[in-house]
Amino acid sequence: MTYVKQLIGMFFLVIVVCGGPFMLYTQKEEIVFEPGNIVVHTVYLIQQIAEGSLGTYYSGQTERSIAEDILPFAISSFELLFASVSVAVLASIIFGLLLQRFRIVRQFQKVLNLLATIPDFILIVVSIVGAVGFYKMTNIRIITLSPVSDSESTWFPITLLSIGPTIFLMKVVSLKYAQIGGEDYIKTALAKGMGIWHVLIHHVYKNIKPFLIADLKKTIAISVANLFIVEYLLNVVGLTRFIFSKDGGYEFNAAVMGLLGIILLSILVYLLIRLILYVIERAVVYK
Repeated sequence: MTYVKQLIGMFFLVIVVCGGPFMLYTQKEEIVFEPGNIVVHTVYLIQQIAEGSLGTYYSGQTERSIAEDILPFAISSFELLFASVSVAVLASIIFGLLLQRFRIVRQFQKVLNLLATIPDFILIVVSIVGAVGFYKMTNIRIITLSPVSDSESTWFPITLLSIGPTIFLMKVVSLKYAQIGGEDYIKTALAKGMGIWHVLIHHVYKNIKPFLIADLKKTIAISVANLFIVEYLLNVVGLTRFIFSKDGGYEFNAAVMGLLGIILLSILVYLLIRLILYVIERAVVYK
């Protein structure tokens, strides 16, 4: 029952956020506040859902069905989110924990710490500019920036989307590794002749895991925030297309379904990552 209440509350929160442009706007240099508009749009949306339809939206001059497009759009966004968060978790465990004792890895992390001071939006834009420069020099196209052509590759958007969460999570794991590595029980385990890999997996990882799980939600939040930028700039067909239509106007139904879909995908990605970590732990850490 608690989860049902949370889902209902989340739905109405999305309604309020997406209904903002209809509820508060300017007209003839005056600010107009009409909360009744959001009620009208919400009632229409609920009627559409009750009828088995989610309504329509415009892609350019073409009217399209939300129900027909939401599944392929959701799959595309899920692939980007899941892949980027997986890269962040895998990189943080490998470089932030297992290979932390190597000097070259620590030097690499110093570079990442420097990049962490730069906003993710700037890093994404610089990467796109670099891709354009690479195309001019080699005539090899790795991105699509045309507003009338969708992106065909997924590896470059995934790479861009992985930058922010990877830097964040790797920094968290590295800091906790430095703190836990100096604890007495770690020194005792090494003094007893236990192998370094055994200590890292069975002692250090177990104590870092709670912090890794705690910051996993923040990692996903960073990926979701960057998802809007990456899908829009690289013309990736995803759920953000319902929210930021390049040619059509703002559509309430589409915006609600897009934002609600992204939230549900975030929850799904979190549960899947937790499940994968659990399976790996049972196979490696607790065997």
